[in-house]
Amino acid sequence: MGYYHTAQICLNGHIITDSFDSNPEFREKFCSKCGAKTITNCTNCNTAIRGDYEVPDICFFGSTMHTTPAYCHNCGEPYPWTKTALESAKLLINEDENLNQLEKQQFCESLPDLLVESPTPKTKVAVARFRKFLNKVAIYTSEGIKDIFVDIASETIKKSLGI
Repeated sequence: MGYYHTAQICLNGHIITDSFDSNPEFREKFCSKCGAKTITNCTNCNTAIRGDYEVPDICFFGSTMHTTPAYCHNCGEPYPWTKTALESAKLLINEDENLNQLEKQQFCESLPDLLVESPTPKTKVAVARFRKFLNKVAIYTSEGIKDIFVDIASETIKKSLGI
């Protein structure tokens, strides 16, 4: 039976270390990539952020943590970097002059369903809306949203979105 190490991630979602608990030499109080404060626990429920998964007596070179988690496995709340990504995408959408208020609302409501690790039934609707609205929005909105989602969406969702 294996166990998870504790990950240290900055508030912008950069993984500092996937084994905070066992490798103190990799710890950083602030991110060396962007300068943001780092955390090791969910800011909502204080549960340790899951990092590298280790199985005793099995030799594995590298990390099992390949992406930054979007939501806490214990309470289901979005991590700070997920909240920031969602808020930024919503701001971009609301600035876009090519969408009416209903379209902006529908697009914004679909965003959380695009930031799941594994697709859900709502993900298919969200992907369809994403594609529909992305063809309608201004270039600055389209590029900005793609940049935000490239950093935080799972590989499965990115493939579905075509980014």
